[in-house]
Amino acid sequence: MAITNTPLYDQIFFARQPILQPDQSLWGYELFFRNSSSATTAIISDDYKATLNVAADSCSIPGEELPGDVKLVINFSHKSIIEKIPYSLPAKNTVVQIPEMTPPTPNLIRALQDLSKDGYTVAIDDFEGRPQGDILIKYADVVIVDIKSANEDQLHRIHCIAQKEGVKLIAKRVEDMSHYQLAQKFGFAFFQGFYFKRPENIAGRKLRPSEVVKLKLFKLIEDPSQDFEALAEALQNDVSICYRLLTLLNSPTFGFSQKITSIKQAIVLAGWKLIKNWLRVILLTDLISNKKSTELPQLATQRAKFLEMVTLDSNHNIPAESMFLLGLFSLLGAMFDMPMNVVTKYLPLDEDLRAALCGEENIYRKHLELIDYFEAAQWDKLEETILELGLNPVSVSRNYYDSMRWANSFFQTPGSV
Repeated sequence: MAITNTPLYDQIFFARQPILQPDQSLWGYELFFRNSSSATTAIISDDYKATLNVAADSCSIPGEELPGDVKLVINFSHKSIIEKIPYSLPAKNTVVQIPEMTPPTPNLIRALQDLSKDGYTVAIDDFEGRPQGDILIKYADVVIVDIKSANEDQLHRIHCIAQKEGVKLIAKRVEDMSHYQLAQKFGFAFFQGFYFKRPENIAGRKLRPSEVVKLKLFKLIEDPSQDFEALAEALQNDVSICYRLLTLLNSPTFGFSQKITSIKQAIVLAGWKLIKNWLRVILLTDLISNKKSTELPQLATQRAKFLEMVTLDSNHNIPAESMFLLGLFSLLGAMFDMPMNVVTKYLPLDEDLRAALCGEENIYRKHLELIDYFEAAQWDKLEETILELGLNPVSVSRNYYDSMRWANSFFQTPGSV
């Protein structure tokens, strides 16, 4: 089975700087485009692409959940606003920031009106009360002022404009106490700058869309309703899987008397169970990076079969199908180099299985420990866990050996590609 050479994830880089309220509580973060995790400034050759990157990455940091009322201030180019890029982000959290020097074209004005109507906050950056700004402020909720470069006369004039238009003021580049006091004097509602905190670089990973699609395929094949139409339609969008599936089922290994010429026909003739088991392994294999050991999918498959066999031989009231999935997904964290709680949100798992994979203690977690002790040759702990689960030691040992043989034969099936 082929192993993909394409990375499973894209790198995420951006910086953020907090914007505070008068009581020093967090109002939001301004997000800045970055080229790498060590960059201290933005190197932007295409402001439209930079906007897309920051917008896409802002909600993609694994394991990081912002409070629901925190704002994300993102600079959007004229083009990206007209093309409705802000709508890719939640309205209640997104502040659409545009520079005061942005040309107030009719298309832009209409787009700002729509954003405001749909619940987005609009901010004018580097506001000084220029002619463009006098037009744009009528469609804004807040204006951002460089407090470091402005004098008191300018701040007084900006304060009067803001009061007249009913918008709030954000002071940026607040670098010392004098800047902070000046901003307070002229009625600024929010504060941002080195005096509080420097921009913090954020780096992480996000799954590529193609990998998310593969993970979502697991939901289809585990659906008890066995929707042949939906599965066939989903598989037809992946040329590689279609080719391998048809080649496999047309091989002498399966011995069908008629040629299989369509995905739906393949699923119906082969049967849901066979297709499901094959796809489980194919999808898991495709998801592994070439930087990882090619043994990981095989080990995960063996774990799955072992837990299924153990469950069938025990008196536990646990579905064997669920235990198969538990073993199959137990190495995804290692495969993706991502936290389990991030990867598992895409998977068709009930909460107890998801909790076990994420390290929480329950009966499923005990079965994962059973595998771990086998693989690590920790015989004392293995014996203790077998007794704790009420299993037969001889049966467990036989299951482990049989699951290894099954996984080996599965990965070496003649005709597989």
